[in-house]
Amino acid sequence: MDAQMLKTLAHKLGLTSPKVVRKAEELIRLLAVQGGTGLALSMSGKAVICLEIAATLSSCSFDKTLAVRLSGLTRPQYVASSQTVSRLLNVSSTVCVADLCVTHSATAARDLAAKVLKQYETEKIQGQVDVALPVYQTAAVLAACKIMKIKVDKRRMFETSRSKRAVYDKVVEGMTKIAEALQSEKAAKSGGTKRGKTLMDMVEENLRNESPEKKTKVGAEEKDDNANDKEADFEEWKRKILEAAAAAE
Repeated sequence: MDAQMLKTLAHKLGLTSPKVVRKAEELIRLLAVQGGTGLALSMSGKAVICLEIAATLSSCSFDKTLAVRLSGLTRPQYVASSQTVSRLLNVSSTVCVADLCVTHSATAARDLAAKVLKQYETEKIQGQVDVALPVYQTAAVLAACKIMKIKVDKRRMFETSRSKRAVYDKVVEGMTKIAEALQSEKAAKSGGTKRGKTLMDMVEENLRNESPEKKTKVGAEEKDDNANDKEADFEEWKRKILEAAAAAE
């Protein structure tokens, strides 16, 4: 491949790091050895995809929308070709809930997304799904964000899933239901731990807040020559209040 062509494409994609360009050149050479010559891809298509992989491995931002235009492919073709090239090069980057939440500024959804993923795996037949795949990791995060009303770039999330739209939407739908159920369960438990105040509770609270003993704390610095009398008065007052409360119930 023409090195200048690769640099030109990299420049258009905003990839200015020489390290990224060198890595892309290396990947293009490796792709040719690994059977890339048999792919129905133009040189520019291979170059753009290898630039994306190089940028991802170097943790550099990448404009996939522009990349699709420069590759001469449709979006579905680009996604499918990118997956094929990644497999041939054995450089598929790992996608996980924690990293996705950080990337999309949705760390608040991390715990719920992890629970959704675990529940989804549990509900499926053992070995039927590999939740480590990007489509499940991404869908779990999106489902959690939907329920928690956290805004994320849905287009970027789909692109990260590396799956077909129909499959992705179905998984997201299923996980959203799980996320909703988990949140409802959490809310129910949270509400169940709070017991409403009974009349006796309010009386006890009133005893604490309005008792003669508490009121005299304001003047605690003053000497209390009638402590015994006040204690007797308090006990009598408390007895009458409790009797009245019991009668009311």
